[in-house]
Amino acid sequence: VVFAGADNQELLGPHLDFYGNAVVIEHEPRFQGQPVYTLYGHLNEVYVTVGQFVQAQEVLGISGATGVADGAHMHFEVRVGANSYESTRNPLLWLYPFPDRGTIAGRVTFSNGAVAYEAPVSIRRIDGGEGTTATTTTYAGETLNADEGWGENFVIDDVYAGYYEVTVKDGKEKYTAEVWVYPRQTSFVEIVVGE
Repeated sequence: VVFAGADNQELLGPHLDFYGNAVVIEHEPRFQGQPVYTLYGHLNEVYVTVGQFVQAQEVLGISGATGVADGAHMHFEVRVGANSYESTRNPLLWLYPFPDRGTIAGRVTFSNGAVAYEAPVSIRRIDGGEGTTATTTTYAGETLNADEGWGENFVIDDVYAGYYEVTVKDGKEKYTAEVWVYPRQTSFVEIVVGE
């Protein structure tokens, strides 16, 4: 544990008291030589202290609504390379899927190569099996960093294994790609808008 308590004296987010009560853990081993941190924010109570070693499934605190929060929840964040707000990665890529489910990571760009920000993305299963329909948007601006390996700008997790159509809407136009989702794996899809 490298931080535990109120973030009113130490900057963890874009401003002081952004996460309220928070815990930050530095993990071992490193990822591709870089340190990995997880942040748990908006906690009502913190049960750990700086310097403490914690194990998986150990209770760190109780969710709450401290800091900038609209309601009680626990904010989960992954940071790679540095313990800073600018070093975030999509935490959905760091969660281990259920045995019969996987994750879809993708990249949506325009035909000129520019990244598409806040584009609506939906998935639906098309092989006739029990499926998942889900929606998300691509990342908003550069507030979330893509994983260096994936280069993604959207992620949908908790997807039943099967064959899916991924759709991106740009005005009245729809762009689609198809992808297999495998249990406990991440599948990648790329869609170019305007082609």
